[in-house]
Amino acid sequence: MNEIDTYADALRYLYSFADYERHTPRQRDFQHLDSVRALLGALGDPHTRLRTIHVAGTKGKGSTVAMLTSVLVAAGNKVGTYTSPHLNTHRERYQLDGAPVSEQMLTSTLRDIQPQIERVRADRRLTTFEVATAFAFELFVREGVDWAVIEVGLGGRLDTTNVLTPVLCVITSVSIDHAEVLGDNVASIAGEKAGIIKPGVPVVVSIQTPEAMRVIRDHAADKGSRLLSVERLARARHRKLLSPQRQEFTLDTQLRLSDQPLHGRVIGLNLIGMHQVENALTAITALCHLDPRQSRVDPAALFAGLEAIRWPGRFEVIFRDIPIVLDGAHNPDSMRKLRHTVEEVFPASARCTCSGPAAATMRRECCELDGNPLVLCHSTHPRSKPVAELAEAGSAWRRVP
Repeated sequence: MNEIDTYADALRYLYSFADYERHTPRQRDFQHLDSVRALLGALGDPHTRLRTIHVAGTKGKGSTVAMLTSVLVAAGNKVGTYTSPHLNTHRERYQLDGAPVSEQMLTSTLRDIQPQIERVRADRRLTTFEVATAFAFELFVREGVDWAVIEVGLGGRLDTTNVLTPVLCVITSVSIDHAEVLGDNVASIAGEKAGIIKPGVPVVVSIQTPEAMRVIRDHAADKGSRLLSVERLARARHRKLLSPQRQEFTLDTQLRLSDQPLHGRVIGLNLIGMHQVENALTAITALCHLDPRQSRVDPAALFAGLEAIRWPGRFEVIFRDIPIVLDGAHNPDSMRKLRHTVEEVFPASARCTCSGPAAATMRRECCELDGNPLVLCHSTHPRSKPVAELAEAGSAWRRVP
């Protein structure tokens, strides 16, 4: 058994398991819950001692998780947040009150539970994500969090996090992604996302295509779960772009928070784009359906939490000689939304940069920033595409009349 004395040791240990995220090709049959249940059982089932909100979706789930976390923290709660992947450091995946755990905390906690992990490993093949998920649940129990906001890793039905019985489920926007695992049509993917719905647990559903909503509604009915449609419960009016880093909108809703009306209240966001407004409406709807005695969220905490939200890499603007936008899109619909946001915020000029395993349809969206350069980069991610392959597809789209 490898000793875990330093943070570098901890990372080496975590990545010594099967890593479907970075290296191993994904297949439809790699997902199941048996191993994570065995691992959690060896740890005393920490996930059963957490009050959780479980968030699935193709797009927007990370931003929605960040909003929920920020508001719950503003209300005076201690909050554990589990997300993936990370941007700069693995520690970002496990946050306490919106800040990544320290190297020392990650190292010591992982060292403590290593014997239980190894006992399970002796009998079955574990993945990095399974170990990371069990670690997160154990960490949050040890830290005594009031709430744990948990983001689904991939899909929902068979995702490693789907051992939870949460207080509330949330499903953000659904579109086609990870088709090799989840299916190649919206109905199939929506069914996988809806797999997080638990009997009798309410589910907040963001604005969806009719096809996706139909599938999710059927799943909720089968589980006897109340479906809370954001499209019916909350709308944004008078949206204004205040700067490349800030927007605001007015709530049109009958929702109440701590028995106080929210209709007509102005929401400020430091996340840009109409899609972020939709994510905010989803988070607000979810927060309004938590027990206020448990969440302690009132309108003041809502506004303060949304005002304070920071989520790096989501239309993050860096001002140098020219403004540089840091963002990412991992399917055609995400790229389309990114392009529209670039055109709205910087209508005079825009340069699009593509890297990684971008699909051809994503590069087409990028190329539709008419008359502007397309810069192609090779990502350091192990599964990224070579620049030559990206350039060939980009050139083909440039030639299309």
